Amino acid sequence: MTDASRVGLALAYNCVRVLYPDGLSGTSVTGRQVVLRRGWLLPSDLFAAQNIRNNIDFVTVTMAPRKMPEWAEPLGRPWRVQQKVEPTVGVVVTDGTVEIVFSGTSTPAGVVAVWLDDMPRGGAPSAAYAVTAQDTPVTVAAALASALTGGVANGATVSVPGRVLNGHAGGYGQSVRVTRRQAQLYRVSIWTADATARETLASVLDTALAEQSWISTLDGREAQLRFQSVEDVDTMQNQALYRRDYFYELVFDTLQVQWASEMLCGIGDLSGEDGLAASFGVLAPGAANQTVTAALDAMQAVVASQAASTAYPGLGVDQFGTVVAAA
Repeated sequence: MTDASRVGLALAYNCVRVLYPDGLSGTSVTGRQVVLRRGWLLPSDLFAAQNIRNNIDFVTVTMAPRKMPEWAEPLGRPWRVQQKVEPTVGVVVTDGTVEIVFSGTSTPAGVVAVWLDDMPRGGAPSAAYAVTAQDTPVTVAAALASALTGGVANGATVSVPGRVLNGHAGGYGQSVRVTRRQAQLYRVSIWTADATARETLASVLDTALAEQSWISTLDGREAQLRFQSVEDVDTMQNQALYRRDYFYELVFDTLQVQWASEMLCGIGDLSGEDGLAASFGVLAPGAANQTVTAALDAMQAVVASQAASTAYPGLGVDQFGTVVAAA
C-alpha cells in the first residue's frame, strides 16, 4: 500500500528522471550538480561546504497544507484480485501416494497440501506446507509426512500405509480494496543561487511533468498528476537565493492488501433426498501450521519491494530524504 509520504517520494523520483536522464551517475540537464530531496532544505544545504552558494542547485518535494477536494472510494469497497504468483511446485498422485516435483530451474514457490481420500479414522487427515526457495522435493515430502499421523516419506514421495493419499499444489493471490481515495497537494521547489539556472531547471521540469497525467507509485499502482499553480519566491534575494515553487495535485488510493494461498482442500455438505446431507471433501490443515502464514507475509514484503524497484530501478533515499543511487 502507499501513503502521502511515499507518493511524494514517487514524485521526487520522477523529477530525478527528468533532471538526470542518464541516471544519477551522469550529468544533469543544466550541467550543474542538482540535489533532489523528499523533504525541506537542511541547515547544511545553506552553510556547509556542499551548499547552494557553491553552484549546487536543490529541488525539494514537500506536502503543501491546502484543503483538497474529497474523492469517494468505490461503493462497497469491493475486494479484487490484483496479481497472482503461480506455483513452481507440483504433485503427482499414483496409487494413493503423492510425489513432490519441482518445475525446471525456477525458484521453488507455492503451497502443497495432501489429504486422506478415504474416511479419516483419527489423527491428522490433511497437511500443508509452504515451499521456500531453500526447499527440495525431499524436504517438502519430509515436512508433509511429519504432519500426517502415520505419514512416511520415501525420497520425494509421501504415503500413509494402508490409506489413500491425495494432493494438490497451488500458488498465491493478492487481493486489494480501496479504503480511501484522496487528493494531496505537493510543492516542487527549485532552490539556486543562480537566477539563470532557476529558469533552466524550471523550464525542463515544467515541460516534462506537463506531459505526465499519471505517475507510478511505489506499490506498483498509479497516481493522477494535476498541475495547480506556480510562483516565484524571491524574498531571499538579498541572500542571493532564488526559489520557484510548482504545485501539483496527486490523486491516489490507500489500499488494504491481503495475501492468501489458492484453495487447496476443504469440506462441505450437499443436500440430498429426503433432507439427508451428503458430506464431501476433507478438513483443511489446522491453524498450527504457521509456515503458511509466515510464507505469505514474506511473499507480501518481497512483492512490494519488487514493485518499487521495478517502477524506479536504481533509486533510493538516504536518512535525510535525499535521492541517491541504490546500492
